[in-house]
Amino acid sequence: MMVVKILTQAIFAGLLAVTHGLPQILQRSSEANNSNCFPFGTSHRLNLDLQPPPMSRSDWWCSQDMFYGFLGFSYAFQYTNMDFDVSTISKDMIRMKQEFGATMIRMYIPESYTTELWENVIQAAIWNNMGVVLQVAFPISGNDLSLEAALESTLFNVLANSRYSAIAPYVIYAAEYLNEPVGDCDMCAAGSTGDPSEPASLANLTTGMANFRTEMHKHGIPAGISEDWDRPGLMSGPVGTDGLGVGLGVVGAALEPVLDFVHAHIMAYYHNVGVSEAWNYTAGQVLWYKKYLPQLPLVISEMMWATGYNVLHAGGDITGFAVAEVSVADYTLFWKTVDENCAFMKEHNVAWFIHAWREEGTLDMLQADGTVVIPNWKPQKWC
Repeated sequence: MMVVKILTQAIFAGLLAVTHGLPQILQRSSEANNSNCFPFGTSHRLNLDLQPPPMSRSDWWCSQDMFYGFLGFSYAFQYTNMDFDVSTISKDMIRMKQEFGATMIRMYIPESYTTELWENVIQAAIWNNMGVVLQVAFPISGNDLSLEAALESTLFNVLANSRYSAIAPYVIYAAEYLNEPVGDCDMCAAGSTGDPSEPASLANLTTGMANFRTEMHKHGIPAGISEDWDRPGLMSGPVGTDGLGVGLGVVGAALEPVLDFVHAHIMAYYHNVGVSEAWNYTAGQVLWYKKYLPQLPLVISEMMWATGYNVLHAGGDITGFAVAEVSVADYTLFWKTVDENCAFMKEHNVAWFIHAWREEGTLDMLQADGTVVIPNWKPQKWC
């Protein structure tokens, strides 16, 4: 991650000004929880008998203008020896829903080489009437590309040939192809110099994304990547006077035509921005997306802060490439500040996930003793 300049108040005001020409976003009322749509409404429920609802997928899901504010948690699945049986997943969903008001989960780096995990997640979501953003995310950090094909095949099999095939599009809101594939150069061609903009590497990524999207579209499910676009010269353009990339970079421009959405990683934590300035950075990034990718629905799929040094992610105030204040107080301040800016998220039609629920070290909301870091708190889904 490269260090970026912290937004000053003047720059931030200027960024706000650039959105005036964007299309107006439809407003939803504070009674959105009574809406006749999934997953925010109270009347739409997934059928326990696995039969699809008697309506089209587009009529089932809440409209895009209703997706702002808190959605739920990233839920890691990258350790195959963990207890990811359906009952365990369901118990976690119950807590997310009851204690935090979550309506969705985001599958994070699922290491699933059989159909079982996909089916368990879908089943648990049906039991708890929750939506799912799924992710196919191995390889990661240079793993064999053949692992990607194996993961895709298990997912495609569930969508096309399992007892969940008919109901799956009503559970799965969106599908993410890879997790930070540009930053980790996961699709870099064999023998490359590690530059994702090299022609062969870029072809791997864009072709893989396009093919994955085609498969998801067979089931009516939108697809895109999950990535940090604050990568000047790659995802964003060359750095401007405000420290942000101007326009789209070579990789971002190549990907944009094959994406249905932006699932953004907006991570002040990794950009050496202090916790007190983290919201300004986050808001500035939202405005960057709205300026340069206004046609694509925006979800912040990853933001994070830590309660202490994070050995898994080389972050914290002890060592590592992400040097940020980390404590329970800083973690709480970060997330509550995001929540307190619900009106901004509403204005710009941005929904967001907390990263993460468990298995991500000190980024986790769920602690080792079974308690949560921020008790008695329900982030706003609407405002």
